[in-house]
Amino acid sequence: MTQTRPAALMFIAVFLGGAAGSLLREAFAVQITGAPILTATFGINIIACFILGWLYAVRHRVHAHVLHLGAVGFCGGLSTFSSFVAELERMAMSNIWSAISAAALEIAVGITAAILGEVIGRRFHGRGLSG
Repeated sequence: MTQTRPAALMFIAVFLGGAAGSLLREAFAVQITGAPILTATFGINIIACFILGWLYAVRHRVHAHVLHLGAVGFCGGLSTFSSFVAELERMAMSNIWSAISAAALEIAVGITAAILGEVIGRRFHGRGLSG
């Protein structure tokens, strides 16, 4: 019984975080339109990458359920790989180079946002940059 309770709390945290992230993504997706070289989910995915980087930096200072709620649940629900790929496919139908450029740009900016989130998290909340 004692093993079941932490696992149940983990699933509840992922569920609640995922629901919140998905609802927030849907609320913003209605208002965001893609630019010729950006996907409509660009901003949402970059925000999720930043939050993931920050959570990675503070992972030693928060409970595992907070990480499940934030990283797996919220960021997993907020970011959307399937919509990203569908948007790239639509772009590729009219201009393959726009799709390739959009993919490269979103991945590069996403990685940069995750690194920036981690640096900020370590600076203000986590351990020092050396570890």
